[in-house]
Amino acid sequence: MKTGDSLMLWAAPGVGKTMASLSIALAVAGGGAFLAWPVRTPRRVLVVDGEMNMGDLRDRLVALLRGAAGCDARLAGENIKLLCRQDQHPDAPFPDLATPEGQEQVRRDAEEWQADLVILDNFSTLAEVEDENSASAMSPVLTFLLKMKQAGLATILVHHSGKGGDTYRGSSKIEATFEAVVGLKATTTVKTASHGTAFDLVFTKYRDKRNGTHVPTTAWLEEEPGGGLKWAWEQSEEGRLQTLCDLVLSAELPTQGDLAKRLQVHPSQITRMKAKAIGKGLIRESDWERAMKAAQDSDSRPADPLEFSDEDTEEDALVDF
Repeated sequence: MKTGDSLMLWAAPGVGKTMASLSIALAVAGGGAFLAWPVRTPRRVLVVDGEMNMGDLRDRLVALLRGAAGCDARLAGENIKLLCRQDQHPDAPFPDLATPEGQEQVRRDAEEWQADLVILDNFSTLAEVEDENSASAMSPVLTFLLKMKQAGLATILVHHSGKGGDTYRGSSKIEATFEAVVGLKATTTVKTASHGTAFDLVFTKYRDKRNGTHVPTTAWLEEEPGGGLKWAWEQSEEGRLQTLCDLVLSAELPTQGDLAKRLQVHPSQITRMKAKAIGKGLIRESDWERAMKAAQDSDSRPADPLEFSDEDTEEDALVDF
């Protein structure tokens, strides 16, 4: 994220969106990194939470801080401010992002705190709108996000997924103002976290130029001695399949053996990965064959046979990808 950027982070309940957003807050406030994304210069962060208890938020921050490599604990404590509904007097007004008064309160609090990043967790508890599926009902929130941009305040809006869990809830109009939209989907891999937080992270929108970190990623929290929580992650299966498709469509590698070497897998797995990629709609078989032929036509080498190494048996090579 750059100064003034906005990002939507969406997920189904219980998948891990609050743990992810708090980890982002720690990385921004104290340095270090969140997954593959480092923070070069620590900044001040305002977290506005409309649902959780202040004590629970602090406990989670402490556990995440213990496992956050490279994060300066003192600096993080100085740079994060929590504004929680449950920490207020019952009669005290709390910001409603659908109203001008609520928007002004959040912007004013952020500017008084000299925050560079505001995390809003979550949309449903912070904005009273009649119908999230109505484009017109979302207009006040879009206006607020645009005003935050004008003020130079980066904003992360935490939101719920729809019933299917494949995209965010509500009108697609809300997506217009975001530089990035990131979904956290319940993971279907064998990776399970003892803490219970594990997800597949996918970018469903990203306006800037993508790089090797913008691939579908499986991330999970691991418990450490002393009660700390540390993130672990790897490229997800969909990410590996997308990488394979990108390599094929580049028309630079003429054989499946070349693809296997680049991906550091056994050649027999390329056939299985190809079938999965086609089945998931990541590439059409005709496009695969056309790209491979183009690579072969531009390459003078004869096609390499798919051979097994001395250490591999055919049965070993056919283990599920």
